[in-house]
Amino acid sequence: MLSRRVLLSLALFCTVHYSQPALAGEVAVEDYCRRAQQIVARTSLLADVVTPDNHEAFVKSKATLDPLTVQQHLSNPVSVDNDLARVLSCKMKTAERINAARPVSAGQPAVALGDGSCQAVHRFWLQQLYDRIPAQSRALSPEQLVIDDEELTFIGPMWLRPWPFEPLYRADDGVLHIRSKALYVPFAWWIPMPDRFKGTYYCHLASPLYLEAVVRGEVNPGF
Repeated sequence: MLSRRVLLSLALFCTVHYSQPALAGEVAVEDYCRRAQQIVARTSLLADVVTPDNHEAFVKSKATLDPLTVQQHLSNPVSVDNDLARVLSCKMKTAERINAARPVSAGQPAVALGDGSCQAVHRFWLQQLYDRIPAQSRALSPEQLVIDDEELTFIGPMWLRPWPFEPLYRADDGVLHIRSKALYVPFAWWIPMPDRFKGTYYCHLASPLYLEAVVRGEVNPGF
């Protein structure tokens, strides 16, 4: 039987209509976490995107609701000779908080359909990559890449450490796996932390540009 999270991820592509371009290649770098917020909250809302200057500034930053603002950070370059970022980190809000900030009239649909997942973001990027990269230009077929379920954490230090985050690994059978790491803190009275820390959904992801380079064979993960 499919889990609730898998069902939500599958439903995402059937129920949410995005106002952003359809292809990953047409999404500007500064829009990556905007799209991730749409997927994670299953909403068509367009968030503002803030890109902190460095890792420490990103760690201290927070997503906000009014206006809906997400924090984006690209990090962990491939090598000293290749500054292509391997990791995309997004600080976002939960669907429940987005709906609470934008109440609708009775009988009208909520602006956010419910929480998705970090792996749903990977699923979206990879689907778009394989849709637009010709088979002859691919170094990896879809069967050679597996998207793992997100590693779910509940407090900031668990999400931030250990660092750097490694978004790819190769299993014993040679298949390349794509990892994500989530920090999910619902807005609930029983959670012993200030309200400003609640209603958050954060993701460490493989950078879309890194995924494209791997699929095209331009970068070898080296495992």
